[in-house]
Amino acid sequence: MSIVSKYQELDRLIHQNQEEQLNEVFREILKDSFELINKKIESNKTLDINNPEEAAAARAMFEYMVELWDEGNVDEAKEVGYDMTYLIDDQKVKEMFTLFVLGMLEGLSIDKFFEKYVKSDKVYKDVFFTDFDEKIDELVIKHRDRFRKEFSKDA
Repeated sequence: MSIVSKYQELDRLIHQNQEEQLNEVFREILKDSFELINKKIESNKTLDINNPEEAAAARAMFEYMVELWDEGNVDEAKEVGYDMTYLIDDQKVKEMFTLFVLGMLEGLSIDKFFEKYVKSDKVYKDVFFTDFDEKIDELVIKHRDRFRKEFSKDA
C-alpha cells in the first residue's frame, strides 16, 4: 500500500476516533517514508513535492518532526528538520523546515511557535505551513549562524 493510500486510511480513522489503529497506521507511514527517503539519499536525489508519494513522505516527516518537538525531543526534531531542509526540492517547503528549526533553536514550544510565527490559516500543497508572520525575521537573524553551523555538520 502506498504512503498516499495509508494517509487516506489515517484520515478515515481520525474521523472514527480509532486512536490505537491510527497510531499503527502512522507508524507504517513513517516506516515507508523512511524507506523512500533512504532510497533518495542513496541515489543522491531530492524529494519532489509534486509527486504525491514523495509529498506524502515529506508530510510524514513534517508531522514526525512536530510530534518530536511537542514531546520534548527537540534535538531529534531538529535533526529531522535539518535532513528535510537538505532533501526537499521545493523552496517553500525547504524554507518551512528551516523556520521550524529556528523555532526550536529559540527554545520555543511548538504551540508558542505556531501562536507567534505561523500563519496557520493557509496551507501549501494541502499540508505544509509555509506562511509566516514578519516577526520570523528576528529568529532568522538571531539564529542564522547557529543554524548554518549545525546544518553544515549534518550535510
